[in-house]
This record gives sequence, structure tokens and C-alpha cells, in this order.
Amino acid sequence: MRRQGILVCGYYGFGNLGDEAVLAGLLQGLRQAGYTEGTIVMSANPALTEQEHSVAAILRTHLPTVWRALRRARIFVLGGGSLLQDTTSARSIVYYLGVHALARRAGCRIAWIGQGIGPLRRGWARRWTAQAARQAARVVVRDPLSAQLLRQWGVPQVQQGADLSFLLPEANMVRGWQILQQLGVERDEMVVAFAPRQWAAGQESLVESLRQIARYVQKVWGAQVLLLPMQPSRDMILVKEIAAGLSGAVVLSAPLRVQEVQAVLSCCGLVVGMRLHALMLSAASGVPALALSYDPKVRAFWEQVEPRDVIDLPEVDVGAVQQRLCQIWEQYPALRERVQAFAEQQRKLAQCNIEALHQLDS
Repeated sequence: MRRQGILVCGYYGFGNLGDEAVLAGLLQGLRQAGYTEGTIVMSANPALTEQEHSVAAILRTHLPTVWRALRRARIFVLGGGSLLQDTTSARSIVYYLGVHALARRAGCRIAWIGQGIGPLRRGWARRWTAQAARQAARVVVRDPLSAQLLRQWGVPQVQQGADLSFLLPEANMVRGWQILQQLGVERDEMVVAFAPRQWAAGQESLVESLRQIARYVQKVWGAQVLLLPMQPSRDMILVKEIAAGLSGAVVLSAPLRVQEVQAVLSCCGLVVGMRLHALMLSAASGVPALALSYDPKVRAFWEQVEPRDVIDLPEVDVGAVQQRLCQIWEQYPALRERVQAFAEQQRKLAQCNIEALHQLDS
């Protein structure tokens, strides 16, 4: 049997807009590189993935189907995003490295692309990740911290790229303003988007801190506050709780595709984000941000732009945040230029993921 095509494994089909942005960017990059056929995505919801991304998909938990796909595929792609971590649970890393082991047994060429490594708190998880990385033919990570970790663990062939979402086409601002106007936002109004996530440590204090920050930008900047659930199944309750104690805020509650969320974020003046891909999608359009770091991946990303605009949780000094917001406002044009330059650099680095696949397939 002649092997052909690419089988892609990631956190797809779960309704998380960040991971769907990763997949959309990967498919955009593959299509631009001439891979118009033969790509299959492992998904929790194959029908939704096929509808959203115009790509063939299979159920990621149906082992016989996965095994058949692995036996036929030329390349197995593990990527991208924060797949290899054990913070949420150990199940994640067992699943992804388990599929990696199956791909190796099936005889696929293996590429890790757009990966964010860690946190890995368990010793066995670190050892297994390092061993699996050494077995991969190509390893491309999305940030310097991930590259540093793998090299410390004895993985020599690490290449630093960028997140796959930076392969998405330029945002459609016209569509973004259409969506905002449907929510009652005036065109060209100053919009500040908040993208929180559920968080076990100190959630009540976080809600109140976000409300105070939102009230500040309403009062001092005259801004319209937009609350954005990047994964509605997990974020919507929190978003509504914030909105309940905040006058004048609007909630982006309608289900949107990745490109529509990207379009909305491109119309914003600032993003206050815990969700990593809210920061990434806004950065791609040159929009400054205040990053609330609940996880090292958030700090690792935004401190490349401006370390002063990263606030480590759980402690949020609202007074210090308000002072920093004043500085952002004063330096706003220069900060936008810095974010735009950073985004251009990330787009070039993101191409390393596609180049690695092309080298493996040639």
C-alpha cells in the first residue's frame, strides 16, 4: 500500500476557538504550500471540523479508524498548541504521546509543529516527552521557553518557530465592525475586549479585579467593554458573572468562526486576556494587550512584546494595573507599532512549521 497524505492530531472539535485557530492556520499554510488534498484531522467532532475547515476528519477516540488512518498516512503531525502538558490532568499527555507511539509503530514520519511544551510537573511525563521528541523527525516549537525545555532534556533537533495561528490571512475588519454593530457598538468606537477563562485559584477575586479594570477603561478611556468567551462551554458562565456587575458591557455570545473572532479583535483598541489565542489573534492585527498570566505560556508569549504588560495571577494589584493602563494610553501609537513588528516576525517564524513539513515530505 502506497502511503500518502498527512494525519493531524490536536485538541480539535472541542469548541475552543484558540485550538480551532491553530488548525485553521495549519490548513491555510498547507494549502498555500500546495497540500490541497490528502490531509485528515483527528477531531472530537468530525462533522463540525469538516464543516468549519473544509477538511476530512475522523473521530479521535475511535481506535480502529485512527489506526487505519495512521497506516495510510505518510506524515503524522502532532500540533500545535499546548498539547504536551499535565496541568489540567495527566490524561492529555497520555493521549497525545500514546497516539505518537501508535504513529511510530504504524511507520509514519512524525513531525511536531507549533508546539508549546509544558508545564510538565510529573517526572515520568517529562521523560516520556523527551523520549518521544527525540523520536520525531522534525520538532518545531512556538516559543523560546519550549525550545529551552526540550534542549535541557536532551532533544537536539529543536527548531523555534511560532504559533500556527499566525499563518491565518489578514483579518477582515469590515466583517469585524459588522458583528460589533449588531451588538450595538458604534463604528470606530474605542473597544476593549476581555477574554477571561475559568480558573480554580481565586476566581471570585479575579472577577472583581476584571470588573474594576473594565470600569476604569470605561471611565478614563471612554471605551466600550466587550466580553469574549473563547471557549463558550467553559467561559460563558464566568463572562456572564463579570457582566452582571458591570454596566454597559456587551457579551459576544453568538457562536462565531475563528476568522470572525479574529475580525472582531482586529477592531479593538486593547485586549485584556487570559486566553492565549485572544492575545495571539489580536497581536496579529497589531492590537496591544494586557496579559493576565495564569500559565507560563501566557507570559512566554506576551513578554516578547512588553514584559510590563504581563500581570501574573493570582495577585492582581488593580491600582498598578490602572497606572500601567495610563502608560499604555500615553504610549499607544508606539506600542501599536511594536506589536505590528512583533506580529510580522511571528508570521515569518510560523512559516518554519510548514517548511519543516515540506522538508520531511520531499
